[in-house]
Amino acid sequence: MGFEGPKPSTAFRFSLSRTAEVRRLRSKMSFDPPAIMLAFIVPLQSRQASKDWAHVCALVGRTLRSLLAQKHPDFRVFLVCNEVPNDCLAHPSLTIIQRSFPLPDMSKWENRMTDKWSKVRVGTFFVRDLAPCHIMVVDADDCVSSHLSEYCAEYPDSHGWIFDQGWIHDEGSRFIFRKRHSFDSICGTSSIVRTMPDELPVSEGDGRHHFHILRSGHTKIRANSIERGTALEPLPIPGSVYNLATGENHTSFSLHGWRSKSILSRKLLSYRLLTRRIRDEFGLYDFITR
Repeated sequence: MGFEGPKPSTAFRFSLSRTAEVRRLRSKMSFDPPAIMLAFIVPLQSRQASKDWAHVCALVGRTLRSLLAQKHPDFRVFLVCNEVPNDCLAHPSLTIIQRSFPLPDMSKWENRMTDKWSKVRVGTFFVRDLAPCHIMVVDADDCVSSHLSEYCAEYPDSHGWIFDQGWIHDEGSRFIFRKRHSFDSICGTSSIVRTMPDELPVSEGDGRHHFHILRSGHTKIRANSIERGTALEPLPIPGSVYNLATGENHTSFSLHGWRSKSILSRKLLSYRLLTRRIRDEFGLYDFITR
């Protein structure tokens, strides 16, 4: 059963009249209109690099369901991996790119990032000929709003969006924290970037860092986009859920560091009950792997 999220806010409600206007404008573009509006690229760590492969498969399964619940149909999901996850979904909008990537030494953060961005590079090359309007890199244990593809379809000429705000969730908790500023500084699933095919790698082994997603990372992409004259706009809604305490996170960030009374008193207003509405919009459901 598909996820039924809340209706989009008035600021980005996708209307039939607006759809017709977008199509009219795109027909006048000097370049060919994109084959898809939004490409999600999901790099997945290997079985050998995982503490619990079954758990990793459950996490990425939830992420894929979250992505595939987009409200507008002009999107594709590209999962880049060494091994295909157990019980992986079959869906017409999902493409699995399986390659024999070198196994990293997961004890070193730099090696984990090299593995991740090698997979992102292959993903961006793979979608090159499809001429996506926007690309989003998604960590394999996070969840996203079901309205992102609507937003890309309604504003196809935008340079893209940075997620200044988003949700942070401890796995299994009945509560969720809304981070209202600088969400992109802590979460890798936090930007959507417009691109043209000639900005993307020309081969899977293309080592150049000419596409600024590949040379920026989530902590630098906001500043780098401003520097190159293609500033990303703040997305006016929480764009994703940063899932913590999954057992496979490679981060030192934690909500537990806010448990002192003085800090909690300032942060209390940002905590919310994890409602059915939030779960449905982001596909944030619980699962059991054991």
